Amino acid sequence: MPGKEEVGRRERKKLQLREALITAAYELFAVQGFDETRVEDITEKVDVSTRTFFRYFASKEDVVLDYQEAEHQDFMAALSRRPPHEPALTALRHAAVEVVRGCENGSYGFNADRFMTLQELLRSHPLVRAKNLQNCVSRRDSVVALIARRMGTDPVQDIRPNVLVWALDYAHIAAHDLWKRDASAAYSDLLDEIFRIIEQGLNFPVCDDGRHEVLLGQPLLVGE
Repeated sequence: MPGKEEVGRRERKKLQLREALITAAYELFAVQGFDETRVEDITEKVDVSTRTFFRYFASKEDVVLDYQEAEHQDFMAALSRRPPHEPALTALRHAAVEVVRGCENGSYGFNADRFMTLQELLRSHPLVRAKNLQNCVSRRDSVVALIARRMGTDPVQDIRPNVLVWALDYAHIAAHDLWKRDASAAYSDLLDEIFRIIEQGLNFPVCDDGRHEVLLGQPLLVGE
């Protein structure tokens, strides 16, 4: 029977191989594109068999989204740490921004290039988007339940906790759209700014002179 040290060594090797497959996949996705990258390309880069790949991942989409369970647990922990008196949307903002900044600073194996590739795939590739939506739906109830407990309400009878969690999704979509326009801005800073605007309320007044202002003070459309 193998000792604890031997078991620990085996587990470390498995984790190292898993990370090597993820790293190779992201590098190939960035250069070749998601559809153009075959599982065989990934395994060849790591020098393992396709059978080995499928022992770790069911599909290429699962490689892209491998980080999500750990990220979800960290998000829930960050949300649970927020002060009990803090308004629910503010607590969501702090927790979401904390986790995204962790990604930007290397959590879950991310670097700047991998993070950019991830965001592009999440928003633009139908298979990755569908798998991401499936994963989000499966985890949504736990976030709604935690928000409802903070609010002291029943999410079955009160739709507000669900609305807040949908606002979280919207904030990420809006942050990505802005980030695509100017990737020099930190995604987490854009997410924080969007959340703050939502917190202040979205029923913006109409400008009589036809001038329209948008997020971050940048004019999107200015009428003459």
